[in-house]
Amino acid sequence: MFGVRQGSVLSRILFALYIDDINDSAVLFPGCHIILYADDILLISPSVMMLNRLLHACETELNDIDLAINFRKSSCIGIGQRNDAMCASIVSLNDHVLITG
Repeated sequence: MFGVRQGSVLSRILFALYIDDINDSAVLFPGCHIILYADDILLISPSVMMLNRLLHACETELNDIDLAINFRKSSCIGIGQRNDAMCASIVSLNDHVLITG
């Protein structure tokens, strides 16, 4: 396998170029946003249901380019007046449950 060293300046640039098309997924979901920074992806959604759909769209897009989400390093947080309310779980296409906190 060939690539660049993790932490290299070039690795962040190549990652951003490689997954740039993932931003198109947010267009399909009104009110949702995808923020890419270095090798991180932030999904923002006004509802749990929309977040789950956006996650599935991103998973599909990443699977197409042989990348996967590390669910051990992923979590979900609620922001706003109802941030402490219990909500439905966010579940991936492969039945991984996102940690809420």
